[in-house]
Amino acid sequence: MSSRLIGDPRLQRLLIDMGGDLPRAHELFQWNVHASGAAMEAIHVFELILRNAIDRELRVWNQGMAGTPDWLHRPHPYLQRALYQPEISKASARARRIAAEHSRPLNHDDILAQMSLGAWRYILPSRANKSKQKLWDVAIKNAFPAWPGDWPADSVVNRVANVHGLRNRVAHLEPLHRYDLRRVRRDMRSVCHAIGPDAARFFVQTERLIPVIESNPATPR
Repeated sequence: MSSRLIGDPRLQRLLIDMGGDLPRAHELFQWNVHASGAAMEAIHVFELILRNAIDRELRVWNQGMAGTPDWLHRPHPYLQRALYQPEISKASARARRIAAEHSRPLNHDDILAQMSLGAWRYILPSRANKSKQKLWDVAIKNAFPAWPGDWPADSVVNRVANVHGLRNRVAHLEPLHRYDLRRVRRDMRSVCHAIGPDAARFFVQTERLIPVIESNPATPR
C-alpha cells in the first residue's frame, strides 16, 4: 500500500490506529473499503423502503387535494411550498433527460427515481417550517404506521439524518473504523420497522453490516 495511491495523511492515520504496523494498516484500509460497500448496500435498501413508503402516502394525499397522484409532476400548491424546489428541479431535469433518451414522456416514477436520500430527509417535519410540519400531520406520518405513538416525529427525523450523515461520509471517502456503524444500522432498522415489520425483515435479510462491523481490525479484542 503506497501513500502515493491513497494519500499520505490517510496512510498516516491508518498507521497511527494500527500502532505503526504497516501490514495491519493495509488490513484496516481494506476493511474500510469493504465497510463502505456494505454501508452503501444497506443505505440503498433503506432508501428504497423509505422512499416508497413516503411516496405512497403523498400520492394518496395529492390525489385527494389536487385530483392526481403525481405529487412530483403536478403537486398541490401546499405541497409545493413544503418541498425543497432545487432538489425537485434537479431530479426533474435528470428524469426528463433520461425519458427523452428513451423517446417517451416524463412521468412521476421517472422523477421519483432521481430523488436523493437528502430529499427524503428534508421532506420530514421541521419546527422551523410550518408547511413541513403540517404535511407530516396530514400525510407523511402515515408512512410509519408501526411507529410507537408516544415517540415524537423527531425520533424519525434524527434517525434518517444519521443515515444521511453516513451516506455523505461514505460518498466523501471518509474512514469508518471509528464510526458507530452499529448505531446507524439500528437507526435504519428502527425506521424500517416503523414502516412495517415486513420492511424491517426485508432490510435485515438484504444487508450485511453486522459481520463487517464485527470484523473491524481496529476494534480491541
